Amino acid sequence: MATRTEESESFLSGETAHVQWESDYLNPDLDRLYDAAFARLVDTLGARPGAKILDAGCGYCFHAMRLARRGLDVTGVDFSDAALAAARRNIAQAGLGDRIRVEKGDLRALPFPDAAFDFLSCWGVLMHIPEVERVLTEFARVVKPGGRVALMENDAASWHVRLWEPALRATKRLLGRKVPERHRNARGIEEWSAEDEGGLLVRKTDIGWLTKFCAGLGLQLVARFPTQFTELYVHIPARPLKRLVYRFNQAWFDRGGGARGAMGNMLVFEKRA
Repeated sequence: MATRTEESESFLSGETAHVQWESDYLNPDLDRLYDAAFARLVDTLGARPGAKILDAGCGYCFHAMRLARRGLDVTGVDFSDAALAAARRNIAQAGLGDRIRVEKGDLRALPFPDAAFDFLSCWGVLMHIPEVERVLTEFARVVKPGGRVALMENDAASWHVRLWEPALRATKRLLGRKVPERHRNARGIEEWSAEDEGGLLVRKTDIGWLTKFCAGLGLQLVARFPTQFTELYVHIPARPLKRLVYRFNQAWFDRGGGARGAMGNMLVFEKRA
C-alpha cells in the first residue's frame, strides 16, 4: 500500500492540482495583492539586486517572476515535470530567461550544495508535504549564514480556520457531502483528501511549533506579516462575491492588518551566522 508521502507525490506531480491552483489562487484578480506582498517580502529580506534566491516549490513560476522583476537572481525548483514545463513557457513569454533558472528536485533532498543561496522563498508549499521536518532541514542547509528564509503558511489559529472551516465541514455533512480527514497534531491541523491520482495534504500550521522547530535548525524568526486574511473566495461560486473577498484581503494588507488572526502568514527567519 502506498504511503501518504507517495500518494501526495503522485497527485502533486500531475497537472490537476496545478491547474486548479492557478484558477483558485493565481488568477489575475489576485495580482495586485501578490505584487504588494512580494514587494514587502523583498524589502523584509533586505535582498539587493543580484542576490541569489531559491524559490522552493516554484510550480508555474508566477512568484519567481515577481522576485526576478525585483532584480533578484532566481532559481526555481520543483519535482513536477508538468509544472516545470509550464514554468519554462511562462518564463520565456515574460522575457525573464536571463534571470530565472528552473531545476527538477525534491525539497526533501535539494540538489544544491550547502550555503548556495542568500535567500529562500517558499510560498504555500510546506502545507502539502507530509515530511515537513526534512524539508525545513534542507532549507536551513542551502541558505548562507546570515541569509533569510521566507515561509508563507496558513495559520491554524486564524479566524478563517477557527470559525469558517468548522461551519463549512458541518454544512457539507448535513448535505451528505464528503469531507477530508482532519487531525490535530503538534504541527497544526492536517486534512487529507483522497484523489483519483493520489492524495492531497493541506496543513494549517501551528506557528509556535514552526518557530520552535526552525529555531532548532538555527533559523530565528525576525519578521511576520499577513498575506491574505481569508481564502473564503475559494468556496464562493459568484465572481462578484469573490471580488468582495479579494478587496477585503487587499484592504487588510494595505492598511497594516495584523498577522495574528489572518489566515495567510509570511514568516521570515534569519540563519545564525
